[in-house]
Amino acid sequence: MGPPETRSPPPVAAGEGPKSSTYRKRLTHKDTPARREDYARERYWLHGQIRRLLIGDAARIKPGAHAGNVHRVTACTWVRVDDLSLIRPRGRDSYHYKGLATCGSVWTCPLCASKIQERRRQEVLQAITWAASNRHGVAMLSLTFPHRIEQPLSLLLTLQQAALKSLRGSRAYMDLMREVGAAGRIRALEVTHGENGWHPHTHELLFLSPAVDRAWLQSRLASLWLKACRKVGLFQPDRDDELNFLRYSVDVQKGGEGVGSYLAKLDDQRTWGISHELTKSSSKQGRRSGRHPFKLAAMASTSALFVEYVHAMKGGRQLVWSRRLKAAVGVSEKSDEEIAQEEAAQVDDRIALSVDAWRFVLGNDARWELTEAAKSGGVVEVEEFLRLLGYQPGGG
Repeated sequence: MGPPETRSPPPVAAGEGPKSSTYRKRLTHKDTPARREDYARERYWLHGQIRRLLIGDAARIKPGAHAGNVHRVTACTWVRVDDLSLIRPRGRDSYHYKGLATCGSVWTCPLCASKIQERRRQEVLQAITWAASNRHGVAMLSLTFPHRIEQPLSLLLTLQQAALKSLRGSRAYMDLMREVGAAGRIRALEVTHGENGWHPHTHELLFLSPAVDRAWLQSRLASLWLKACRKVGLFQPDRDDELNFLRYSVDVQKGGEGVGSYLAKLDDQRTWGISHELTKSSSKQGRRSGRHPFKLAAMASTSALFVEYVHAMKGGRQLVWSRRLKAAVGVSEKSDEEIAQEEAAQVDDRIALSVDAWRFVLGNDARWELTEAAKSGGVVEVEEFLRLLGYQPGGG
């Protein structure tokens, strides 16, 4: 877009760019649902919060190292890795950046998580369709366990994994799965934080015989899950109530597309968005049921908890399919990182951005606003938006 610029951006701190905020009202689109715009703006804002938080953590644990080598999310949608441009994929009305680093973290990056979870949602719904065509029933199994506020997340995750391994490796569980005609499962890991500390729990789609009775299956699984949790120390008889465990730690719901959509959208922005969390946090129930970790990152008082979460979740997968199920369904193997890096094969518009223009956008905390300018009027509106910010191409 225009000749190469040589003017550097003014030293405007991220989040303190008064000019970028001035134009948010200007960039409202009548043909786009306002809530969708709010989601996009919120993702960029939250990414900025997380980035600043983890830059500080990187400096603490590896002084002198580049923050992006410690926490990839700090470079995501920020650092250039190629010629930078805004592109509008074929048939879409929105723009996104091309030529920037991506981290592919579904746990710590709201920008990558949005793209990854949409793909995973489609894969899960494909599995639901496969199940229906093969006359399998669908049930969602939720497994939780007692936890205390002083227990670190890394310990709970280790014990949870050991309990799941014990459960699935038991002869009684394998016999039960054969009895119900189990044809596969998709497991999702969810983590929240509440009055009793960290709360990691799983939700699984089970593909089984449609004739299986929900209450009967729940009762059988509750007994097996109790035994597994007792074995690894997640259930302690001198501390925990067995009746409550059997009543509340296992839940089975039967259904089709509805439970599949829920599984694929556990971390959907509608469950962690700021407006949603603010509404929830005013009630005792909201505090008890737990906050999504992204909410922890947004608040200074809980930011240390988010850093703990980042370290504990590193390398973990949110969705895990049972062996051979993806092949049966026809879903190709793609990592979260590969999905985050994918680009549209065809584009309807491409707007080039120079190095200095991008620095200026970052300095004014205007990544989201620039995408909205492109959406509003293409390259003309992008150039006008940069001019209104005070950017002068080729200026000295």
